[in-house]
Amino acid sequence: MTSSLTQSKTEFLTEALIEQVNDRFKVDAIESNRSFYNTLSYEVAKKYIKVFTYRVYNGQTRDDRSVFMFIDKETGACYKPASWRSPAKGIRYYIDQLVETPDVVDQYGSFLYLRGA
Repeated sequence: MTSSLTQSKTEFLTEALIEQVNDRFKVDAIESNRSFYNTLSYEVAKKYIKVFTYRVYNGQTRDDRSVFMFIDKETGACYKPASWRSPAKGIRYYIDQLVETPDVVDQYGSFLYLRGA
């Protein structure tokens, strides 16, 4: 994460979304009496912002992580990951949409799958 003076709009919105979603994941776990939940973080790469998910168990963050989604730094387009290094084809959301409706984001990334017509 970088200083807010050098952040792009997309990075700022990503950070805001992650903060909202992480709070909700933790509160849901506490209210459900679960000792585990997922938490998100991000890294800025050349073309995309990579959002990662970590498992938190009894307050301890596990070392293993997986790619949760990719966000295009220029357009704010959100993609489902195809692999560790690249996104799947097809825009699923824009970061602006997710910040406006953060309840869409679930712990498993199922909101990123295309729905059949």
